Parts: sequence; C-alpha cells; structure tokens
Amino acid sequence: MNQIVTIIGPTVFVILLGYLFRRLSKVDLAPVADVALLVATPCLAFHSMYTSKIVLREAGELWLSLFFVMAGTAVLAKLVFTVLRQKHSGLYIAVVFANMVNIPLPIIYLAFGDEGAARVILMSIPQAILMYSLGVYIASNQGSVRQGLHTMLRTPLIYAALLGLVLNLTRVPLPEVVILSTKFMGQASVPLMLFLLGSTIGRFRVTQGWLTLGAAVMRMGVGFGLGSLIAWLLDLEGLVRVVVIFESSMPAAVVGSVLCLKYGNEEKELVASVVLVTTLAAIGVVPALLYYLT
Repeated sequence: MNQIVTIIGPTVFVILLGYLFRRLSKVDLAPVADVALLVATPCLAFHSMYTSKIVLREAGELWLSLFFVMAGTAVLAKLVFTVLRQKHSGLYIAVVFANMVNIPLPIIYLAFGDEGAARVILMSIPQAILMYSLGVYIASNQGSVRQGLHTMLRTPLIYAALLGLVLNLTRVPLPEVVILSTKFMGQASVPLMLFLLGSTIGRFRVTQGWLTLGAAVMRMGVGFGLGSLIAWLLDLEGLVRVVVIFESSMPAAVVGSVLCLKYGNEEKELVASVVLVTTLAAIGVVPALLYYLT
C-alpha cells in the first residue's frame, strides 16, 4: 500500500497543479502540449520500446486483447443506445476509446519502469491508428476519414514506437549517447502529460447526468470486466496481464472530446462530460487497480 501511495501521490499532485494552473492562469499551454506530444512522449516511446525485452507473442496478446475490449464495449453501447433510442455518434468514441497514454503510461512507468511503459505503448499503437481514422470518421459524422488518416500520419508517437520496436527486434546497436538522450528527454513526458491532463479537464462540465454516468460505467466498469475476461481466456500472466486489465479500465480518451469539438459533432459537450467524470473517477479507481493487480 505504501508503494501505491508513493506512485499515486505525485501523479495526483501534478494533475491537481495542472487543474489549478488552468483555473488561475490565462497562459496558453498549446506550446507545452506540442513539446509533450511531439517531442517528449515519442522519445519515451522510442527508448522504452528499444531497451525493453519484447516478445512477439506478447504483442499479439496485447493487440488481441485491445480489439476484444474495443469490440465488446462498442457492441454493448450499440445495444444500450438502441434500447434507449439514443442516437449519439460521438458518444461511441467516449465509450470505446480509452485514455491509453496520458494516465496509464506515467503510472505504469513509475510502477514498473521501461518494461511496463513499453507494453503500454505497444498496446496503445492500434488504438492510436483507429482513433485518428475511425475516430475522426465518427466524430465528423462519417465524412472525414481522409482527414483522420492525414492526422495519423503526422503523429510522431506511432513512428517512434514502431522504430524502437523494429530496432529492438532486429538487434540493431545504437550509441549509448542516443539511448541516454532519448531516456532523458522522455522522462519529461511523464509530468508534462499529467499536468496537461489536469489543465484539460479544468475546461469540462458535466451534462446529461444519467447518460454521462451510463457511458462512464461502460467505459471503465465494462472495460475492466472485458479486460479481465480476455486476460483469463488467454491465460495472461505478469506485466502483460497487468497492462491489459489496467488499460481496459482507463477513462475516456481526452482526444475524443477534442475530435468531437474540432469536427463539430452534435454531442461534443456530452463526450467532454464523460471524459471529465471518468477522469475524476480514475483518482479512486487507479489506486484500487494497482492494489488488485500487484
């Protein structure tokens, strides 16, 4: 328990700092977000993927688990929304796409180091591709898949992770200065992502309470159940099991609300509401998950 508090304490502190900074200051954090997403996080992704022991079987297990959880939550959401006669295209993004980087990456990195971070990044790659293709397609009311693919092709995290994975599997040696430099810069991504997460949720408000709560339960509660189920079915062990269940239980992806806002989805406020509720719920869920999984 002391170890969990040691990990969660700094995480909550930095998120709270970001939230307070957003509420008390009018400073534009866009340049900070660019540094975190375009520089620091790709460096961490590259370093973790290159220096960690990667087994192709594990990659297959992580990706199969991801598709199982995404498909399961999508089918359930479709059934629930059909029964309730609700037509919310954007809300599918909040239910199906989890926050698989901003929250789990810093926490798993603090708890398990590069080995854990590498598996988080490995599992998040297919979702990132789907978010910037299928996600944009949904957010734009089924009309901008080309824009989504264009955005995906300009995402450095994907290239950095794939490059690190390829160099790792092909055993290509790199100078020590390159490894240390990417690690040094990558470590900055952990507090930066948490700070930006806190500042982002400071903009959101809760709307349509019961619908928001239902979507939040599907994202985190059902996600946890599906993650646990696939981990049992595949007989997953060790870090792979931890990452699958942890990632499956994460809040709605912040980028989902950004896409809905950017493409004028009719439910952009509702999606932002789900992001806020699930992110706040993570304050209690994450320590419980760490205790359960460790």
